[in-house]
Amino acid sequence: PLERACNVTKPWQGPPPAPPVAYRDSVKTEEAPLMEWSELFRDTVLQTIIRTTLNNNKDLLTAVARIEESSAQAAIARAGLYPTLGYEGRVGKTHAGDEARKVVAGANTAIFSGYAVLNWELDLWGKLRATKRSALADLQSTISASNNIRVSLIAEAASQYFLLRDLDNRLLISRQTYESRKEYTRVITDRFEKGYIPDLDRLMAIQQESDIAANIPMLERQIVQTENSLRLLMGLPPGRIMRGYLNRDQLLPPSIPAGLPSQLLQRRPDIKAAEQSLQAQYERIGIAQASRFPSLSLTGLLGFASPQLSSLLSGAGFTAGGAGALTGPIFNFNQLKNQVRIEEKRTIQANLAYEQTVLTAFGDVDNSLIYIRTYTGEHEQRKIQVDAALKALTLSTARYDHGFTSFLEVLTQQDNLFDAQIQESAALAGKLNSIVMLYKSLGGGW
Repeated sequence: PLERACNVTKPWQGPPPAPPVAYRDSVKTEEAPLMEWSELFRDTVLQTIIRTTLNNNKDLLTAVARIEESSAQAAIARAGLYPTLGYEGRVGKTHAGDEARKVVAGANTAIFSGYAVLNWELDLWGKLRATKRSALADLQSTISASNNIRVSLIAEAASQYFLLRDLDNRLLISRQTYESRKEYTRVITDRFEKGYIPDLDRLMAIQQESDIAANIPMLERQIVQTENSLRLLMGLPPGRIMRGYLNRDQLLPPSIPAGLPSQLLQRRPDIKAAEQSLQAQYERIGIAQASRFPSLSLTGLLGFASPQLSSLLSGAGFTAGGAGALTGPIFNFNQLKNQVRIEEKRTIQANLAYEQTVLTAFGDVDNSLIYIRTYTGEHEQRKIQVDAALKALTLSTARYDHGFTSFLEVLTQQDNLFDAQIQESAALAGKLNSIVMLYKSLGGGW
């Protein structure tokens, strides 16, 4: 389509075809419709958060206002194709003295007139039609951009919620670990006071307890920050966020079919917005090209005029007239020609932006598919690690209590268990977020 830009009569042919793509981790490449976000996320609290976000988010409300603005611009461009009808009324009186009439022509008379005025610019070269098409493409691009914001907001709300539940789980693990270590410090201190163990064991137990205790306020701080971030997304002031399912109880589908790569071009609102922006810019070449040719305007005048108000609407006062005007450039030192070149270069830029958006979209899908597979595998191994660490701690504690090993072994196994539990929680959150990322990258949810 870029090669046909100089001919204003050639219609838009669409963007160049997308490059062939084969996703590395996808075996389902058939036609695959996406479910709605309300079907994907079964947690009713999360559904409420998403609905509130879509209703109140300031960025989305701004995008809606942009749609209304763009719609008005398109209506203006559409109206330019049709004649305009106006009116004109005039009342006046002139007076000239005897001496003044000797110098210039003059009269003592009243003036009463009323006219309907019709103006119409004929669209000889397609400039007005190209302006209309460009405005409509801009409107569609604005709508697609708004849909893209909706997709991003849905994904961000879900990701923030899963992060919040992950932090809740980490805080629960930390508090349980703290109570366990606190009790163990009490036992170790009692043994030390009875002379059964050295003071070094007591001091190491206190260190372990304090380390976990310090972790609790840090997580509480992160939870408050995440809650406030999520409420800002929802268009609400700072405050608490309701909780629904734990992350381990979320009922998300184990896999989402990626579908054919060609489907992505229709699903992703950012791709559609880039394509429609490209079309709008393509039409501007035609506008600039048509501006180099003459324009023809027709003007019609129909009304009444009279020096007496009583005879204004009589047959003698009727007046009618019409005129045509042909205007066009002759010498402008290549200004209009260079304007065409400017629009052509801008179209090339818009085309490159479209191609970059398509490539980014395919990369997002490929990354998301890999994230799902790898986070799923990681989470399975982390669960095995937690189970092994729990058993190792139980054995080490028994060995220490019976004098078969040092307290350092117990401390090591305590750290191993805590780290394994935190990493298992993070891997689960990563798995959930990778599903959200895939759904977003496929353009679903809006």
